[in-house]
Amino acid sequence: MIGVLGISHKSAPVNIREKLAFAADELDAVSEALIGTGFFKELVFLSTCNRSEVYFVANEICSAGAAKNIKRVLAETKGIDGDLDPYLFQKFHTDAVKHLFSVVAGLDSMILGEYQIVSQVKGAYNDADARGAVGKVFHRLFTKALECSKQVRVETPFNRGAHSVSYAAVTKCAELFPDLTERNILIIGAGDTGELVLRNFAKKGCRNITISNRTEEKAVELAQSFGARVLPFGDMFNGIHDAEIIVSSISCKEPLLDAARVMPAMNGHEKVVMIDLGVPRNIDDDVSTIPSVTLFNVDDLEEVVAMNEERKQEYISVAQDIVDRKVEEFGQWLDEQSLSPAISSINKRIVAILDDELTAVKGMISEDEYLKLEKYNRFIARKLKNKFVKRLKELTDNGRKSEYVSIINLLFDEENDEQN
Repeated sequence: MIGVLGISHKSAPVNIREKLAFAADELDAVSEALIGTGFFKELVFLSTCNRSEVYFVANEICSAGAAKNIKRVLAETKGIDGDLDPYLFQKFHTDAVKHLFSVVAGLDSMILGEYQIVSQVKGAYNDADARGAVGKVFHRLFTKALECSKQVRVETPFNRGAHSVSYAAVTKCAELFPDLTERNILIIGAGDTGELVLRNFAKKGCRNITISNRTEEKAVELAQSFGARVLPFGDMFNGIHDAEIIVSSISCKEPLLDAARVMPAMNGHEKVVMIDLGVPRNIDDDVSTIPSVTLFNVDDLEEVVAMNEERKQEYISVAQDIVDRKVEEFGQWLDEQSLSPAISSINKRIVAILDDELTAVKGMISEDEYLKLEKYNRFIARKLKNKFVKRLKELTDNGRKSEYVSIINLLFDEENDEQN
């Protein structure tokens, strides 16, 4: 069984989503706990500002049982007391596959067609692979999902306009500051989101940009690429003193900025815009009580998003058709995997029977005749196997009728035959 359990911008506001945001140092423990149940064979955790999702392959457990186990482990790991069930979604089998393909294609994003999700999914997959939580099924699944995403972006113009939350943040700043290029900008965080924010400000012609990041080497690397300045993370409040626009996107469990710390650092700018792209949030809500500050979080950018979505609606059906085709392709492959043991058993039995007969006549014929007969046996084995497999696929609907597959496995199970 393939499944996904999660929370997203469609099911919950940011103050709920941040409760289930996965920190890197938590994932090993969560993965180990779930695999330790004996039910979960493959696990990928996807955590972005808009979603936290657990993709899984589980055996010998029903869908309800799988979901219950995941909720229990997440609640224990995250220390969640309240009931999050109203905000969670869960999908299984083909629905789970279609959900992943839609996510990677940008069809489930706040900003239709956003591209940042592609690198986020790749990162989630690579992290899972590194901890040994990816097997044959997820290798194929995520490869096909990324293939689907590429085709959607080639055949539709989703990437035009505001195609990431980072772009939407910069667009919002441009609306609030017509003279954006003259403003002092502080970017806190130099990860993927921070880099996109910097890139989009640079495209607008902004040059008064400062970057502050926990790992200063990363900030230096970005600053050199875009002509920005670097501020040591420990001196961040000096940057707040000068900044009129502050965009934060770092990973933190508690708010990095609050009114008590921000207020003394301000220098009297008439208007300061602060945009929090972090989940969990980087900036406490109480910062919005400072008279000169306007605070936005990721959910507040939906107005910018809506303006760009209207012109993309006509392409949704094209993208969904691509997703449906790719989901069907993966489904066919998955069904065929259930036939593999049966096909292997059929092949082994045919070869074994022919080898037995060949061995029986070995002493009665010449070596040259034996080699010719051996070659002919291989030909007959392939022909019989192909006929059996073709009929097997027809009878089992290419592996979908699992009860038929089980019967075939019993018929050709050599071990079972020997026991009887």
